[in-house]
Amino acid sequence: MMRTVYLACSAALLLLASHGASARAQFIGPGSTPQGDYLRGVGIAASGMGLYNLNTARAESINVDTFFRFNEYVAAVVKEQTREYIARKLADATERKEFYKQNRQRILESPEARDVENGDAMNAVLQQLLDSKVGESTFRVAEYQVPLPVDMIRRIPFTLSEKGEKFSMDRLSLKGKGKWTVALQDERFQREKKAYERALDRALEQAIDGKMQISAIDEVDARADDLFRRLNEVVGPSSDRLYIEAKERLNELKSTVRLLTTAKIERAIGEIDKYSGTTINDLKLFMQSHHLRFAAAKTPEERLLFPDLYARLVQQRNKVAIPETTPVK
Repeated sequence: MMRTVYLACSAALLLLASHGASARAQFIGPGSTPQGDYLRGVGIAASGMGLYNLNTARAESINVDTFFRFNEYVAAVVKEQTREYIARKLADATERKEFYKQNRQRILESPEARDVENGDAMNAVLQQLLDSKVGESTFRVAEYQVPLPVDMIRRIPFTLSEKGEKFSMDRLSLKGKGKWTVALQDERFQREKKAYERALDRALEQAIDGKMQISAIDEVDARADDLFRRLNEVVGPSSDRLYIEAKERLNELKSTVRLLTTAKIERAIGEIDKYSGTTINDLKLFMQSHHLRFAAAKTPEERLLFPDLYARLVQQRNKVAIPETTPVK
């Protein structure tokens, strides 16, 4: 009997032991087998890769959307800036045109002394005479003519309208003591001045004959350089007014004479030397044919000349009944 109980207990213990071993085997991991765990890991990795690709796609979509939005913003900013720029330019152009119109009207109707001195007032009246519909036959009628001394044209400073180059026969010619500044009137400049005048006379003769040669201009430049060197020896470089005036005068001589190489100015100088006109209309036709306008008065003689010349131009305008104010083009 005891043996039977013993055997039954032993069998029960073995059964429990076997169940316990089976239960412990379930704690080796999430899967039930190594192969299952591997496949589970592959699934988790695939899920992670899928999430990565999904998030990457979302990020790229956001980047593309941001890029397009930024481009649209930049385009809108550029468009607005362009609109503002064009509006500013149009406003500036309108303002300048209005200013020009008012200034031109002021110059035509009530010019100031500076408007006459800088040539603006005379050029405005000259343009009225050129633009008028009054025929040349009217200008030639004796009662409509305004006299102008024939020698006055030699004292008028002109500017070539297309290039802005300025010249006058009086500026080119150096005859007489008054043509030199105070410092250059010193006897110690006598030799250099005479050499310069001889070179200038030869250049002007060629210009008048229409046979200007570069060698003649180079000779004038060389003699002007001699005067510069002599000025530095006699007076010495300084900020003194006498030196500054002399230097400016010599620079003016060099630049003015250099204009003789300009064919149109050369022809104009030749015509001035032969000029025989006696009226304002003759002057108008001469300036028209050579594309000339009045330059600003620079010398005391020119400043004295301009008010008289302006008065004659206005008199001519009034004689042929051209209105003071004309529409701005």
